[in-house]
Amino acid sequence: MWKAMLDAQVERDQPVPDSSRTARSANRRRKHIHPQAALGDLRKSILEAAEVLFSREPIESMNLERLANRTGLGKRTLYRIFGPRKAFLQAYAEWLCDRERARWHEAAQRCGEEPVETMIELFIDIAVVLASDDHPPGPIQVLAIPSTDEKHALRLSRNNLVREFRALLLRLAVAANATDAEALAESLTTLWLGATSGFQSGGDSIRVAQHLPSLVDHIIKSYVPG
Repeated sequence: MWKAMLDAQVERDQPVPDSSRTARSANRRRKHIHPQAALGDLRKSILEAAEVLFSREPIESMNLERLANRTGLGKRTLYRIFGPRKAFLQAYAEWLCDRERARWHEAAQRCGEEPVETMIELFIDIAVVLASDDHPPGPIQVLAIPSTDEKHALRLSRNNLVREFRALLLRLAVAANATDAEALAESLTTLWLGATSGFQSGGDSIRVAQHLPSLVDHIIKSYVPG
């Protein structure tokens, strides 16, 4: 459905003794070392390395050993930070989804929370990513696993993100006084899913990037008067 819409638009670790712990704490204060911040940076670096890995192979084929080789860290280190493979995949899915939610928030902030402009801006962001030479796959593409298990953690993360995006669009549509807020939110959600699900060639991505904002504008104007 979304491709038809686009075509139409184109045509139009262990306890430490108290004494040792106290000494380490003092050293950290002197050196301005913040263990939690350091751990957060390490987690982020690992997740970013995983993103590169998953841009080349399905997320379901991932194992901690290959990820350890890519990051230069030991497998035990990855296990201590994230837990077993299943826990890592869940953490990775949450990281992807949180980053996507942050993009939505930033788009709204740039538009001063103005509903119509925010809806358009959300899709301009997608167009910018698609137009880049080597854009990484987004959460909708990465988490679209072939498993038929409806309770699979990755599938649940993806489904939750889709519901959240649709709810955001519905709130914006209502705020914009759309004649049919439900239909507008549903149309834009369908378009979003299609535009973020990946393409067979770079040419397809460029084509979508070129026409996506004007298509969104056309859809919104068909529901929002004036």
